[in-house]
Amino acid sequence: MKYVLLILAACCFGLNAQASETITWQSLRPLQTQYQTLPPGDKALLSEIYAYEVAQVTRQLSPMENDGYNQRVTLAEKKGLNVRELIEQRAQQTASIVPELSMDDIKLAGFLVPLEMEGLVGVRFILVPTAGACIHTPPPPVNQTILVDFPEGHELQSLYTPVWVAGNIKAHSIKTSVALSDGNQAIQTGYVINASDIELYN
Repeated sequence: MKYVLLILAACCFGLNAQASETITWQSLRPLQTQYQTLPPGDKALLSEIYAYEVAQVTRQLSPMENDGYNQRVTLAEKKGLNVRELIEQRAQQTASIVPELSMDDIKLAGFLVPLEMEGLVGVRFILVPTAGACIHTPPPPVNQTILVDFPEGHELQSLYTPVWVAGNIKAHSIKTSVALSDGNQAIQTGYVINASDIELYN
């Protein structure tokens, strides 16, 4: 009986030692700024303003788009938001990673976008916190974009199916390209996960 208890204890200890530590997307962001403390509605407003400004770099906005842009800037100013400063903080936040981050045996929930496929099975993905994030402009923040290598392969159900990705994560910035229906989009990832498992989110 004594030996049975010892074996059970050893097995339980082994299972606990191998249990993945769940991390959050927030832990991948650098130190907090004023932008990060804004309510979601104000962040969304600034993101819309930024999207218009990104579009202006490559093309001329239509009169309707110009009106939309000016209305959003006016609304932000009425709310007392320093648009230029907050957009700069947003840019710094989205371009910054936690450089010393390196963790083994983690687990993170998100959505996959396939980069490399072998038949119907993906072996390399981009993991993002929001469904379809890589198909929108501007691209998702660097610190919220992870390159996932999974040589074993995972059959992706859709871009909108949440998954758990387990493995080892480290800070490593890599530029890659995502093939979309209207052309390729350049994406910079801030982290890499060498995945040991990918399973559906429950």
